[in-house]
Amino acid sequence: MAILLYHEDVAAAATLVSILTTVDHRVDVVARPEDLWELLASCRYHLLIVDESHLGTAVEVFCQQVRDRGFQEPILVLTAIDLATQPEAQVIYCHYPCAPEALLGIVQQLLSAIAPAKPKKNNDSGLPLVLHLDHDPELVHSLEECSADRGFRYIAMDSWPLVCAFLEESRPNAVILNPEVMPDEVTTREFLQQLRQQRPPIPALVFTAQDTWRDRLAAIRLGSRMTLSKPVDVERLLQALDQLLQPQEINSASILAVDDDAITLAILKRLLEPWGMSVTSLQNPDQFWDVLEATHPELVILDVQMPGINGIELCQVVRNDPRWSQLPILFLTATTDPALVTQLFAAGADDFVNKPIVGPELVTRIINRLERTRLLKRLAEVDPLTGLSNRRKATEDIERFLTLASRQQRSLCIVVLDLDHFKRINDTYGHDVGDQVLVTTARMLKQSLRMEDIVARWGGEEFLIALYDISLEVAKHRLAICLHRLRNHTFHAPNHDSFKVSFSAGISQFPTHGQTLLQLVKSADDALYAAKAAGRSQIVIAPKETASEFAHAFSPEE
Repeated sequence: MAILLYHEDVAAAATLVSILTTVDHRVDVVARPEDLWELLASCRYHLLIVDESHLGTAVEVFCQQVRDRGFQEPILVLTAIDLATQPEAQVIYCHYPCAPEALLGIVQQLLSAIAPAKPKKNNDSGLPLVLHLDHDPELVHSLEECSADRGFRYIAMDSWPLVCAFLEESRPNAVILNPEVMPDEVTTREFLQQLRQQRPPIPALVFTAQDTWRDRLAAIRLGSRMTLSKPVDVERLLQALDQLLQPQEINSASILAVDDDAITLAILKRLLEPWGMSVTSLQNPDQFWDVLEATHPELVILDVQMPGINGIELCQVVRNDPRWSQLPILFLTATTDPALVTQLFAAGADDFVNKPIVGPELVTRIINRLERTRLLKRLAEVDPLTGLSNRRKATEDIERFLTLASRQQRSLCIVVLDLDHFKRINDTYGHDVGDQVLVTTARMLKQSLRMEDIVARWGGEEFLIALYDISLEVAKHRLAICLHRLRNHTFHAPNHDSFKVSFSAGISQFPTHGQTLLQLVKSADDALYAAKAAGRSQIVIAPKETASEFAHAFSPEE
């Protein structure tokens, strides 16, 4: 569930974020009243936490202002005063500073109390949950040690009755299963089938006794999505988990169905929309291109025979446009004539389904195609180590932000962030430890920034961040919280050494420091070098005069 923390002190806010993100909550931090009101209006937060000493007004007045803006969720007030009774059920006072466990206990009680009234989501705001069924204490200990830094919550059980009781109250995002802890093969098969029938399905990784293709085949037949043999390499297991935990958001897929038969279109909508898919129906193929551009579907269903323009011709037009060349296309056909099938695939079809339509077959083919397409897209867009956007994907997203900022006359802050003395970490402790530093930094950045902010691995130990519609001061405040958290995090090397890490960062802003991503990155990069020259472990805002000189150097007249 999502928590909004209103606090202007960087160190205090970083401490609170560190406490609250140790469990399954997402915490966004805001320091200015105007930003607070805007975020509360988004209706995505379940709890507001404020520090009475930083309000600048009476708690009662502040809470009334919050209520007047439509936020009706609980407000947790941190106060230095002990109160015998709570003034109002929806405004709870907590004596602070207090033990982290005490604060977490109060937050958990508040969120648990409102959870029944909220629609349950698999991973609404916190870290994804991994359920591990095994009796291997060494492997369990290894996963417990690295789970938080790898960005997931972890629960291990070795009793089937305990698992059944746990699943009545909780829903994991992924399951690791050692079949040896299960009562029998029938129970194992039924359990894995239940996981697949969830919406969205819960992926499972099943351990095999030996690394042979027959063992893997047996696990796949049981219902496993991935297999690994024991003894298992922990790093390989973590990489498999990273892939399993990628959201399979098939229930939000958009489909464009083109058929001159209204009954067929109605059947498609009736079959697919219960799965959460959004179906746009089109009877007139002459309007295909306009509708395609307007809806940006993730998959297209085409009828072969249509008046005027047939489905094969539409498929060829799509495949000839580089923007749509990877769009999955599925055909509906009343015949399986080999010559026609050959023609369909030659035109660029990904699959076909026979008429009359068989519902389960159609749904299964669409889901499999969407999952494969999204996996390939993710491999092309996501940094495999940190899970952040890669440089190409971030560039595309930031360019869209820049277009939006220009059209709406809004600001866009660009941050270039570099880990301090990272080469020394690799040289001293090894690249595996260096990778763990990168993963932890990425996780802290994601936790400390807004959900809509772009966080990317720009290259090596360098990260790039884009924050839309906030001021330079607010951007610096949010980064300062993350820097404070990272500086206070202790990393452990295999030789039992421990060390701490910091970063330096530079910030630029559209349109003050440039009109293009190239200009903004250059200005932020110059500010980053200034931060390093000043002693590292700090955040520097690019000066305006440097920005104007850079913008002139890249002006069209030049």
